[in-house]
Amino acid sequence: MKRIIIAMALCIATYFGTNAQNVNIVNDLNIAPEEVEAVRQRIIDKVDELQDNIQRMAGIGTMSHKGKVEVKGITLKLFMGEGESYKERIPTPNGFTETEHDGVRMSVINSKYKKARRYLPMPSYFDGLIRNSEAQNYRYKRIIIESADGVRVDNFSRVGDGRYVATAHILQHFAGYGGDGRLVYHDYTAKTITIYINRIEEESPEGLVTHWMILLGDVDCDDIW
Repeated sequence: MKRIIIAMALCIATYFGTNAQNVNIVNDLNIAPEEVEAVRQRIIDKVDELQDNIQRMAGIGTMSHKGKVEVKGITLKLFMGEGESYKERIPTPNGFTETEHDGVRMSVINSKYKKARRYLPMPSYFDGLIRNSEAQNYRYKRIIIESADGVRVDNFSRVGDGRYVATAHILQHFAGYGGDGRLVYHDYTAKTITIYINRIEEESPEGLVTHWMILLGDVDCDDIW
């Protein structure tokens, strides 16, 4: 499935910080302070939703297979192209140009001991969570995947007319328990998430109204321990 999306690339990392930093952001981006905060909060909400839904898909015995598949579909809607390849339509001085992109990917490090990194298409990653949670011979009998820290956003910059880019980070805790309830394995993974956003302005009876389209992109692993 290919989708044409007018958007901007944004990575999620360190919280905007001090008031002085926010003043610089406003000056550079020509965005009012309350809009900066509103966009930042929207990003945090979407990333929190992603992390909550990953736990729901990975949870063992907590939801039916049909329910997990429905959660997968809802979660893919958070991403560019709903996880499939997509085209980005970018304005130029001579009109628009289209750039073809592969579907978004999830970077996975299998363990803190081997630290072998793989890149999986996002739909395949979600399928793996569901498949493992329903496998009779899975090594874990209970899985917890949760945020170990708040979502932090920084590096917000403008890359075009109504299009912006930034960087951000999350810290994710994974814990797997055996049949006796004992902790078998756990790790902490620092991740960055690419997000695509477009500022859309529309006329309304009340005047010009601004909307922000925010979509997640690739998720990469920075480190694991």
